[in-house]
Amino acid sequence: MMKRFSLILLGALCVGSMTVSGAAADAKVAWEGASFLDVVYKQVDGRQIKMDIYYPPAGKTEAAPVLYYVHGGGWAAGSKDKGGLPLMRSVFEQVAEKGFVCVSIDYRLYKKNNGILMRDCVTDAMDGLRFLKKNAAQYGIDPDRIVVWGDSAGGQLAQMLALADPASFPGDPSLTGYDVFPMAGMSWYGPTDFTDVNLFKTDLSDKNPDRFGLRITGEEGGYAKFPKAYEQMSPIFWIKKDSPPLLLMQGDTDSTIPYAHAPHLKNKADEIGADVEMVIVKNAGHNWRNAGGSPEPGKAEIQRITAEYAVSQIETTKTKTQK
Repeated sequence: MMKRFSLILLGALCVGSMTVSGAAADAKVAWEGASFLDVVYKQVDGRQIKMDIYYPPAGKTEAAPVLYYVHGGGWAAGSKDKGGLPLMRSVFEQVAEKGFVCVSIDYRLYKKNNGILMRDCVTDAMDGLRFLKKNAAQYGIDPDRIVVWGDSAGGQLAQMLALADPASFPGDPSLTGYDVFPMAGMSWYGPTDFTDVNLFKTDLSDKNPDRFGLRITGEEGGYAKFPKAYEQMSPIFWIKKDSPPLLLMQGDTDSTIPYAHAPHLKNKADEIGADVEMVIVKNAGHNWRNAGGSPEPGKAEIQRITAEYAVSQIETTKTKTQK
C-alpha cells in the first residue's frame, strides 16, 4: 500500500515559521517517505527561497525523474505547501508510485509596491530547476527527465518553464550554466496570453480584464505602453514547433482564467505543429469547482489524466532511447 501525504494543520504557534511567500501556512505537507524539506535553492535580498523534495515510496533511487510543481495564487499568494492539499496530493502520490521524485517550490510573490513582478516569479521557478540540475547527484534526480506542472498562476509559470528560453531569465549567479529544458509541461487553468484582454472577458464575471497588468509591469499603461513585458509573460509568444509537449486542462465555466485561454494556445500550436494536448472539463470553474453541474471529467479522473501524462512522457523517452 503506497505511502501517502498527510496534512498537519498549523495553529497560531506556527506564525513565526511562515514561508518566503508571506502566505499563511495553513497546511504543511508531511510525506511519510524520505524527504528534504525547506531546502534553500536561492537567496534574494537576504530572503531564503525554498523547495521541498519528496522521494517515491519505494525509496530513493539514482537519477529519478522529477515532477516539479509550481503553486497558484495569482503570483501574489500561496506556497509550496499547496502540494499537500488533496487536489494536488493525489497527483504526487500517483507519479511517486512510478518512481518520480516530487518537488514543490516557493517563489517570490507580488505585493503592491514591493518591487516583485511576474517576471521574478518566472526567474525563481527557473532557478529552482537550475538548483536541481546543479545538485542532481546529491538528490538522486535526473535533470533531463523533469516534467513541470502548475495550477492557475502556477499553470502559466509551468508553461513558461516548458516553452520560454531560460537564457532570457538569468537568475542567481551561483546557478549560471545550469539551465534546464523540461521534458514536458502540464497546466491546469493557466493563462496563455496577456496581450489579448478579450481572453479575460467573460459573461460570468465583471472583473477587469487587464487585472493582472500591474503584476507584469508594476505600472499603469497596459499592453499599449509595455508590449514587450506583456509578450514576455505570455506563453503563446514562446511556443515553437519543437517545444516540449504540453498538456492544457481548462474548465469551460472558469470566471478567473476563462475557457478561451486553452484553445487560444492550442490553435497556435496546431498551426505551427507543436505538441499540445487539451482537455476541457465541462461544468468546471477555477480549481475544478462545480459550475453548472458536476465537472466532467471529475476530479479523480483529472488527477489520473495529469499523472498519466507525466509518466507517459518519461516512458516515451525511455522507449526512444532503447531503440
